[in-house]
Amino acid sequence: MDSRHLEQALDAAITLPASRVEERVARMRRDRPDADVSELVVLAGNRFRHESGLTSGAVGASAALPVVGTGTSVALTVGQTAVFMASAVTYVLTVAELQGLHVADAERRRALVLSALLGEEGSRAVQGELGLSTLFWAAQLLTQMPIPTVRSVNVELTRRLTRRVAARGGALALGRLIPFGIGAFIGYTGGRALASQVIEGAQAALGPTDALPATADPQALVPTAPMPTAL
Repeated sequence: MDSRHLEQALDAAITLPASRVEERVARMRRDRPDADVSELVVLAGNRFRHESGLTSGAVGASAALPVVGTGTSVALTVGQTAVFMASAVTYVLTVAELQGLHVADAERRRALVLSALLGEEGSRAVQGELGLSTLFWAAQLLTQMPIPTVRSVNVELTRRLTRRVAARGGALALGRLIPFGIGAFIGYTGGRALASQVIEGAQAALGPTDALPATADPQALVPTAPMPTAL
């Protein structure tokens, strides 16, 4: 993934209507009326990982075809980045909603998704920025933080993500371009790995779900922290 395309995809994806997330959660609860929050979160993660593997693998298969030129391959990769980001945002906001955290503001959504994209490193970065004693920063403070503080967090998370994409992001895109079949396999496994990292990051930011009932309020599960001031 290219960092510029990643940021553009994130800008587009975080405009997802809150009603869409609420409908998705309501449908999951209707389909699995006996499932608790933990089970629904696992289900959402499994779907996200599966979809990410399939879409990335399909790009790998297409980009590796002899008739596909470099320009088309790049376009396919950019398109897949947008698809992945849309899936990631949907997954992260769905898990937050399942845990009782309604995130509608664009800057707060950006902070949560950026943190998830970085895996556990994202939560550790926010933990350091805000001086918290726990990784579960979103469950504690996301909806309460002043917007200047959220923006400051976003600057730091974006810097870290850009650095990571520059170091690692090209490997998956290049791997898709090697001969047909191998490129598809690399795309599939790479897409699943990226999704797993987001799942790990969301868990680190939002906290455990094992003890949550179906209509849980995650605020009750974490110690309160002092309200941070703008950085």
